[in-house]
Amino acid sequence: MNAAEQIRWKTNIKKWGKALGFVSIGITTAQPIEGLSSQMQARIDQGLATPFESKDIKLRIDPKVGWPCCETVVALAYPFPYSSPPQEGEGIMARSAVGEDYHHFMNEKIDHLVEIMDSNEWPGTSRQQVDTGLLVERAFALRAGIGWIGRNQHLIIPGYGSFVTLGLLLLDRALEPDPPHIPNQCGTCQKCVQACPAQILGKDVFASRHCVSYLTQSKDVLSSQECERIGSRIFGCDTCQEACLHNQKRLKKEQLRQQPQQPPQLRVNSATAPLRRGVDLLETLNLTKGEFQQRYKTTAAGWRGKGVLQRNAFLALRNLQDGRWRLWLAEREKDQLVPLIIAPYLS
Repeated sequence: MNAAEQIRWKTNIKKWGKALGFVSIGITTAQPIEGLSSQMQARIDQGLATPFESKDIKLRIDPKVGWPCCETVVALAYPFPYSSPPQEGEGIMARSAVGEDYHHFMNEKIDHLVEIMDSNEWPGTSRQQVDTGLLVERAFALRAGIGWIGRNQHLIIPGYGSFVTLGLLLLDRALEPDPPHIPNQCGTCQKCVQACPAQILGKDVFASRHCVSYLTQSKDVLSSQECERIGSRIFGCDTCQEACLHNQKRLKKEQLRQQPQQPPQLRVNSATAPLRRGVDLLETLNLTKGEFQQRYKTTAAGWRGKGVLQRNAFLALRNLQDGRWRLWLAEREKDQLVPLIIAPYLS
């Protein structure tokens, strides 16, 4: 593929991607990410990595290890849907956990992009990943120039913020890469560091194992401190992103969507009612298998199963000092019906 063809394909991929709703698209090479190995190894050595992270660092930083044909990595960012905030006394779902599972949705979007490329006679083949793949998506998105990684460890897109899901499209043809590394624009701001419930931001090594978002997904028995940190969160944690100055425009738009008296031009997607991040804690605690399948199985919160959501709802009721958890427990202890995942938290 000559230089002119590379530019044509690069231009078209970005044009088609933007038409599909991607808010940012960048292109980089398939070379390994430099300078990341030592950080990842330090997290592993200090026991601060989560079990979700592969310990094979080469697979995470070098696309050619997993696919030797790879020549180009296309980094894509798609916005999470707008959602309404929880009401007082409700459990909190992260923005990534409401609506359709972003893994499926994002993969379908990338599939559509590949179909458009193929219909225009793309000469090569491709592979893709969304979140659950081995490659570190934020690192490739950073090098592809679509944003910078803030103190909160999220990729921040200039003028948009960090409430996006990332995906990678791997190509077996070389395309001209975009200029890497948008300068970090966090400056001296410490808002996310101060807001983090686990107080793990701003350190030399990011303790992902202690992140509250991870704790809400972990099936390990949580310590009393970890239980308190969860607060009323049922799945995920948006606290550091909500504190970020670069997300305030997005948050204001969410607030406007809750005010129907505002002129339509001030609202985004005003024809569609926003999803709700608040959930009834007692209902969540009492979820049947059928209710879980109906409400959560098709969301990103469904992959860890019903028990984790119920445990978090139990802890949230207790953290909120909502006396209903005592009544719930009394009814089930009598008949020995307390779920095993909740049993460690009764003493």
